[in-house]
Amino acid sequence: MHQEKTRLSLAFNISSAALAFIIWGSWAYYANSGSDTRLISALIQALASFCITLILVHMVTFIFHLLPKTPLRIILPAIISVSLTGSALILAHTLAGTSKILLTIAPALTVAFTFCVVTALKLNKTATHAKEHHV
Repeated sequence: MHQEKTRLSLAFNISSAALAFIIWGSWAYYANSGSDTRLISALIQALASFCITLILVHMVTFIFHLLPKTPLRIILPAIISVSLTGSALILAHTLAGTSKILLTIAPALTVAFTFCVVTALKLNKTATHAKEHHV
């Protein structure tokens, strides 16, 4: 049986990534105030947040389609995606010498987890809607 893959729009992906760039770059700048690495930490977080947001949408979509239609299909993509990207952020900030790594990344990872769950819910709704119209 052919399973149609559900995708999210390019506009949704880019606008989400741009918003992440602004919010989390600004947060990193603020969180590291008084530190010599304030600017580099903000730039790393902004660029990483932009890229990670684009990657998260694809990761969640990929994992979502691998899983059976159970509640795990909503939560597991978020757990896996945020664990992997969070590890990359820790590494990037460690290499950059960010002084307050946990303070810099924890809020972004919390929002990223919520974003991943919302993305999976959106995929689920779209897939359910498509199935209802192809029956």
